[in-house]
Amino acid sequence: MEELENIHPINLEEDEGQLAVDVYQKDNELVIVSPISGVTMNDIEILVHGDMLIIRGKRLPPENPKITDYLYRECYWGPFSKTIILPRDVDTDNIKANLKDGILIIKIPKLRSGTFKKVELE
Repeated sequence: MEELENIHPINLEEDEGQLAVDVYQKDNELVIVSPISGVTMNDIEILVHGDMLIIRGKRLPPENPKITDYLYRECYWGPFSKTIILPRDVDTDNIKANLKDGILIIKIPKLRSGTFKKVELE
């Protein structure tokens, strides 16, 4: 994982929030949905490393109040990430991602692997 941090521009600090995701499949694709308000596509990286899909980024507060100014602090600001183990039957070369109205949607086509191949004994 260290090698990925050196290559990509989003710097993940030691404390990091978890990203909530829904993952479901349709007949021809795997779909990953995550509510990520307060970020743009420039604030997010989506990486594929082997059989893992890594979503990471950083959400910055609209203002920068001092910690002593807070009465409540429930919102998470800072770096976040989520790693999802992908099934074998997806086409990681044709992933599409869209961020609209604070919802990230990633679609990964499924490969056609529903057939059996008979292996002949020698």
